Amino acid sequence: MKKIVYTLMALCLISACSEKKENEQTTTPKTGFEEIVFTYKAGELSDNCTTDSPMVCAMDVAAKCTIDPKRAECNKTKLPKFIFMEDESLQRPTEMTFRIYKLKPLKSGSVEVYTESTCNGNWFGLCQGNIIYVLTPNGDKWNVNDIYAIAAPEQQK
Repeated sequence: MKKIVYTLMALCLISACSEKKENEQTTTPKTGFEEIVFTYKAGELSDNCTTDSPMVCAMDVAAKCTIDPKRAECNKTKLPKFIFMEDESLQRPTEMTFRIYKLKPLKSGSVEVYTESTCNGNWFGLCQGNIIYVLTPNGDKWNVNDIYAIAAPEQQK
């Protein structure tokens, strides 16, 4: 049953991806998570992911490891290296939130997940504003391969 659900999710992602033609308006594929705000606080981080989405679970691990990189689930080979940097000047957040608003499948098989995020630290500017998580498939799971910030959609024009 899980394989069917994953296959359907992959088909939805693939069908949502099409080449942009001139004068064609792009649509944002629905993620099913537009109304959900994922919240993380140091000292209150759960050990398990509470959603059935392997993509969201990968982002869940990245958020938890951003707050506390010494957690058992924080694997240096499955997350960007900068998550494990230790320097007081980085202002690692102790609280973070994100809301997914767009998925963008890439030709490589990876997916960009666009989020609106907040945090109480600086963290390279990667937890406040419009943050993109780049996810790569890993069997039945996904890994966060990269995280970067973009200008707000109205600032990109």
